[in-house]
Amino acid sequence: MMSSNNSVDLLEDGAFAASKNSWNRYYSNSVVQPLLTDLYQITMAYAYWKSGKIDDHAVFDLFFRTNPFHGEFTIFAGLEECLKFMENFHYSETDIEYLKHALPQGIEEEFFEYLSQLTAKDVTLYALKEGSVAFPRVPLIKVAGPLIIVQLLETTLLTLVNYASLMATNAARYRMVAGRHINLLEFGLRRAQGPDGGLSASKYAYIGGFDGTSNVLAGKLFNIPVKGTHAHAYITSFTGTQELKTRVLAHKETGDKRDLLELAIEHRVQLSKILDISTEESSEGELAAMVSFAIAFPDGFMALVDTYDVKSEKHDTKSTLLGDNGCLLDMSNCDPCCPLIGFDSSQTTTTMTTTMMTPTAMTTDELDADPALANENPAEGTEAQQTETREPEEREDSGGPVTSSTCYYCSGRMARVNDYCENGNFQQGDDTNDDDASATDPPEAEIDTDGQNANGDGLSNGNGMMSPENGDGDGEDDTMTPPPMCANCEANARNARGCVIRHLKSVGKCFRSGLLNFCAVVLALNDQGFRAVGIRIDSGDLAYLSCLARETFERISEQFKLPWFSKLTIVASNDINEETILSLNEQGHKIDCFGIGTHLVTCQRQPALGCVYKMVEINAQPRIKLSQDVVKVTMPGNKNVFRLYGADGHALIDLLQRVDESPPEVGQKVLCRHPFQESKRAYVIPTHVEPLYDVYWADGRVTQAMPSLEEVRDRVQNSLRTLRQDHKRTLNPTPYKVAVSDNLYNFIHDLWLQNAPIGELS
Repeated sequence: MMSSNNSVDLLEDGAFAASKNSWNRYYSNSVVQPLLTDLYQITMAYAYWKSGKIDDHAVFDLFFRTNPFHGEFTIFAGLEECLKFMENFHYSETDIEYLKHALPQGIEEEFFEYLSQLTAKDVTLYALKEGSVAFPRVPLIKVAGPLIIVQLLETTLLTLVNYASLMATNAARYRMVAGRHINLLEFGLRRAQGPDGGLSASKYAYIGGFDGTSNVLAGKLFNIPVKGTHAHAYITSFTGTQELKTRVLAHKETGDKRDLLELAIEHRVQLSKILDISTEESSEGELAAMVSFAIAFPDGFMALVDTYDVKSEKHDTKSTLLGDNGCLLDMSNCDPCCPLIGFDSSQTTTTMTTTMMTPTAMTTDELDADPALANENPAEGTEAQQTETREPEEREDSGGPVTSSTCYYCSGRMARVNDYCENGNFQQGDDTNDDDASATDPPEAEIDTDGQNANGDGLSNGNGMMSPENGDGDGEDDTMTPPPMCANCEANARNARGCVIRHLKSVGKCFRSGLLNFCAVVLALNDQGFRAVGIRIDSGDLAYLSCLARETFERISEQFKLPWFSKLTIVASNDINEETILSLNEQGHKIDCFGIGTHLVTCQRQPALGCVYKMVEINAQPRIKLSQDVVKVTMPGNKNVFRLYGADGHALIDLLQRVDESPPEVGQKVLCRHPFQESKRAYVIPTHVEPLYDVYWADGRVTQAMPSLEEVRDRVQNSLRTLRQDHKRTLNPTPYKVAVSDNLYNFIHDLWLQNAPIGELS
């Protein structure tokens, strides 16, 4: 975990980001202006004006119909930008001149004079608090005022809320799956939809829970911490150590100057022996680049370590791994991330599984169907096996002893070892195309991040094994004990701890050149009184490489008596999405920070939230939009919204009422109804009632003190904590209920019948 108090978590924050001044208070996007709208808003405004509807008063609701990303919550964002737009709403002289040419001929000159005087001073805007959780059909913003002006506000308000809320929700979901102790950085500017999209992405990713951005302008404008490392280009710009123009670095405290390259080379020789890696496997140009960058940023040294991947000659892995009894060598020091324990290439960048350490319960049919468990010719136990202090387990399917030839886990690992010996690589494509995949990898239970199983019943016992109670719901015990292990594997499972370094030679020294060079430079910096920050991994198997890096750091920390070395930061990037993080969590990664770009800022899983802006009242008369698609039927009239809380302190239901109804009271029974399904209704006795609307704009000014970005960011997390975990989980979340009062229910359906045409049969 990177402490927020550490000024060199990655690199020093920019001066503006470190400032206490809120620079965004003075920032207003010049693109957001009255002409940032659809043409039909202005043509409708002229038609309203021509029809004499200048004095008509209307109420519009801005809401969405479905939560994004297959989730059950949305974060409301964009309110501050909406209020700045209201403050600055005015058609300039050049705007009027442009409209005279853009609109159809024949529009009266008086209309343009009317537009030039138009402001939002007569509009009242109600909204939820920015950063709070919101749900479908609950208006995020309610706008009341003269019909023409509130109509002209529509498109701009939608564009300011739609992406902001979608982006904040996406970021909040990343924060939830990553966990509180992992840093998240937004790296998406180069992939965003233009500069405005990039700025908005940085702002609302921070609101949603990210810790910083690479976007320097966003750092200045919005007071967001700015973080960064360097690109592969910096490494490849050096071809050898002879290119180093500056090699001397003064000691941080004493000022004594020493050649940092010489120090790094000396340490690299030491490390090559400790890690059993030849210095010939490392790139000289890479070493030169790292030394150069370390001299530039001795207190903030963070380096990419995956620019070069130099491998040594392959050798007979099987002879290294097999013992005399045919079983794998004692791997009691194995970490779950060791590639010799479990591997699954079905993911592009995060491919390891921990099949040995937490074997999953299997049904009888699965046991019978798995060819790896067949025991037609059980091998006889050797003398060495018979002298084990623990008697060999008996196989349940045949009664024979469990030996290396019958052990499920040994056969799975040996299949992977054989594959390596033939191909020299543990990543051999997608297991979905591997006919032997089912024979080498035990099936794994699908576990949700909140400790609940894939069916959402919350009955998982939290360790990947299924409890007797969480079968198919029929009350029967549907589980079996895991496949039995040989004595060696039993010992491995009991005593598992780190072993990656121990197996470097066994896996053909498939070791990153950058890791060796980085560690050498870090030790050289230490000699001069500086502490490095960490590494960034931008490709490959992120789970395995992070485990390998962490094990390397711990080994060096112990060898050189440098406790801080084991805690060097590991940052991972490379097209990471929500599913990638969930997969990495299952694999036991050692990553401290994720740098996320494309999938975050473009919201690839769902590119739009789909907010709409619908008239619900005009001149105190409720209006309803009807549709054969019930989801598109609007809820008419001016409404208030209340959030009712249950006895456990969590939000229970959002209740919409007509504005003339008395609000619900604590301890009093309230009838809550589904707005369109008559049979869905329930009584609720709230322990707390929260009115959701505040007036944010009235009489031509902002009426509330606007919170800082930090305060909105805190509200997101506080608001999410009011939801039960089953509403927030990634897999099959429980829908949050939005209801209407009995009065509003009857009002909606009466108005529906009044406006629905009556058909005629002939």
